[in-house]
Amino acid sequence: MPDLRRWGRWGGSIVALVGALMVGFSGLLANPTALIVDGERSWIDEGYRTGDRPIGNDLTGLFLPRFLWQSDHWRSFGTIPQWDPHGFAGRPNVGNPQAGNWYPPIWLAWSWGEPSALGWLTVGHLLWLGLGGVVLGRGVGLGPLAATVSGVVVMLNPYIIAQIIEGHLPHLWSVSWYPWTLVGALWLRKGQWTAGLLLPLGLACSVMTGHPQEGIYLGLVLAAWAAWDAFRSLATLRRHPLRKVRPAGDAREDAWRLGRWGLAFLLALGLSAVEWVPVLSARAWAAGPMGGEGGGGASLYHLWPSNLMQLISPRILGGPSSYMGRGNLWETMLSVGWAPLVLLVLGVAAYPDRRAVWGWFALMGMSLWFAGGRSLGLAAVVSGIPGLEAARVPARSLFVVVTAASVLAGMGMEVIGSVVDRRQIVRWARNYGKFLALVCFVVAGGVWASLVPEERGAQGRGIGRSLWFLATRHLAQDGLTLTTIAGVGAAFCWRVLRPERGAKAAMLMAGIVILELSLSTVMAVPICSVNRFLERDAVSEALDRHRPEGPFRVRARDTFYSDLHAWRDGIEKTNIGDLFQIRHAAEVTRPLYPVFQEPEAPFPRHLDADLANAILDCMGVALLVSDRPPRLEVGPVIESGRRGGARFELTENPGALPRAWVVPEVDVVNPSRTLERLAEVDPRSVVVMTTDPMRGIAGARQPFTPVEYRQEHPDRIILRVTTEAPGLMVVADTWMPGWQATLNGRAVPLDRGDHAFRVVALPDPGNIEVVMRYHAPGLAIGGILSSGAGVVLMVIGLRTLVQRVFRRWG
Repeated sequence: MPDLRRWGRWGGSIVALVGALMVGFSGLLANPTALIVDGERSWIDEGYRTGDRPIGNDLTGLFLPRFLWQSDHWRSFGTIPQWDPHGFAGRPNVGNPQAGNWYPPIWLAWSWGEPSALGWLTVGHLLWLGLGGVVLGRGVGLGPLAATVSGVVVMLNPYIIAQIIEGHLPHLWSVSWYPWTLVGALWLRKGQWTAGLLLPLGLACSVMTGHPQEGIYLGLVLAAWAAWDAFRSLATLRRHPLRKVRPAGDAREDAWRLGRWGLAFLLALGLSAVEWVPVLSARAWAAGPMGGEGGGGASLYHLWPSNLMQLISPRILGGPSSYMGRGNLWETMLSVGWAPLVLLVLGVAAYPDRRAVWGWFALMGMSLWFAGGRSLGLAAVVSGIPGLEAARVPARSLFVVVTAASVLAGMGMEVIGSVVDRRQIVRWARNYGKFLALVCFVVAGGVWASLVPEERGAQGRGIGRSLWFLATRHLAQDGLTLTTIAGVGAAFCWRVLRPERGAKAAMLMAGIVILELSLSTVMAVPICSVNRFLERDAVSEALDRHRPEGPFRVRARDTFYSDLHAWRDGIEKTNIGDLFQIRHAAEVTRPLYPVFQEPEAPFPRHLDADLANAILDCMGVALLVSDRPPRLEVGPVIESGRRGGARFELTENPGALPRAWVVPEVDVVNPSRTLERLAEVDPRSVVVMTTDPMRGIAGARQPFTPVEYRQEHPDRIILRVTTEAPGLMVVADTWMPGWQATLNGRAVPLDRGDHAFRVVALPDPGNIEVVMRYHAPGLAIGGILSSGAGVVLMVIGLRTLVQRVFRRWG
């Protein structure tokens, strides 16, 4: 017979989590095919260096185009493409740390295929995060109600929601494994292997979601915990040598605990090997962040002093489109909500298990220190460690902060319900009243600020325009925060008047927490129809009218014609909204970044306009589309029109080459000059290389000849041409180790030419078929390691379960 009382305790937590999610995402429930994005207003981002930020977020700008492409491929071929032909003339898909190919839940979303699948997958991960918070709370000794509050706080705190509304969905998928992994660590330290296997499984999943930075932070937390265990064991051994005082069993237990830590880390590395081995294999050829259109600004994304005001209200510095602080709203949201903050302070001050309190408080404090940025030292030290360069946005350690804060808030809830000493309760209420008086003073300042003219003083910007007074004005108009403050005060008053009613007061406080976070979420989450970003427009129709035959590329200003637009129209751009690219291709693409800069900005001296024109030709850029004229003499404007309120022009590049062609000669140059040499030669006559693969072949050569190019799969292209003399086939796709070529069925070398492209020597004339196939470097080794780790994980789990059954029934 199942224990219904136990199920009731867990069932209540599940109902509370699901109810809070339903309220917070009621807009998505009402319109289940919508996207979580603001389709009306552009958001403020100080790190967006190329001008105004376009309408949309990282979901529409980065993750959704890739998702739709991979979903189409998954449903057509049933496989994961190893090569991504979109942007930068192609780059690895397996080996891209942001691809998230091997995270099983994403396969379900690919099978679904709808754009809204990413939003619903995120809601499912939020529920998983909340359940993990409940289990973690119970694991540290909290009661059912306090653990439920911990789950709600970690699930719907404003920082998590701010990341979601910016479209940082893989970040949240990764963080959803934080509490489960920490639970696994708790149980593993106690020798409970079955539950402890959550540690390697959770850490591996956190790394493989498609945004490894959050997995790195989790790994650092676990490594610090393991190091602390090792330090304590060593310190105890030095104080009490084994042969004199310390029992042998304690020493063995310490050794076993450290051994379990080591095995767990090895299993996590093994399970995620299919992800990180190809990433490391591609790293030797990958470029660093090039800071192209939409890139850069990471140094701004750390906590600033103004973020302290968000402890009172997440809306005090404005919303994403009206943010008054530094950086942007979503990266530095220093808020867990008002009621959870009060519980956190109470937990730190009065929870009886001081060792647990200081452990979680230290974790939160260290993470806040890191989130403060490089100037405070810790972030600079960590990001300087080889392999940890991915920790480029210090503020994202706030994911660790809110996880620890949720546990401390649960401890505060436990205190609310358990303390019966009326004097202590009165002292809490008095301290809360003092802080409430301060908040009232701030609100009064906000009311006064709303009456002051917006412009006054010598500079036209008086005190009524200052950050402090604008923030107080926001707080004075924030009905949810003011109501929450009053509700928490009422709960304290009730606790003073009826000290024996601790359980009911705790229920009231829990209700306030759930209601505050749920309503804060529904106020923050924007909902928009997918048609706002995918419906065809005047630009699409113009491109259809002038689409050339065969494969071609376009050069576009990303803020006007995005990656999602290109996917919608079936067009390949020269660059996309991602920093991962192969070094030589990145160096070829870099001179194209200034093409659509402001007309009055000088063309950078280190970038040659002639080189940019040559690269447009070699990459097969047949059309340029933008809301401003290019800063190069490319070709005629073949159509202009208006999309919404913006005028656009479609410019033709008559010098664009086909995707593949044959040339007669090689221009051999020093490796350091291959790129600049492109501006000095005719690409229809020669290919620039560092060696001549046709050396020693005399006689006439094949003149410039276009090649039939057919890509039937991202990992396989077929090229056909008929020649009458030897020549060299140039393919304007990125050269990368892993690509292999056959010439009429015979394996041949695949060389690099024109700095970044693929070249195959054709020594014999005739009917020629070249087939190029891609096999991601490191994938086979990574797959073997992951399979082996999975087998070990299952064997350990089954063995432990069998032992438990025998102990119970034997």
